[in-house]
Amino acid sequence: MANVSKFRAHESLAVDTAGDWQVQSVATVGSSTSAVRVDSYHTIHLQSNNDFYFTFKTSSTDALSTSNDLYLKGGDTLYSFKIPHGLGNEVYLQWQRKGASDCTIRYILA
Repeated sequence: MANVSKFRAHESLAVDTAGDWQVQSVATVGSSTSAVRVDSYHTIHLQSNNDFYFTFKTSSTDALSTSNDLYLKGGDTLYSFKIPHGLGNEVYLQWQRKGASDCTIRYILA
């Protein structure tokens, strides 16, 4: 069951609203997995210049699998994801570049 205690009633029901819009500093994602804590938000919007792998986990410790986790294509596409709150009290987005070049990722937490 999702931890819904930190949200108001309509937010706990996954209504498409966001009480916040936090533009983050650009992230440089390299060959090592890095993590961003996202559990205080509902949605992440992002855009990358290169392909990168990603996963949501309950720890910032590297748990990304380049063999099994999904990746996003870099370019002009904007991606938006709901943050999975059923994982635990702390949720981290982990990411790692897919190719030989580091990624520059612009993202907004809402």
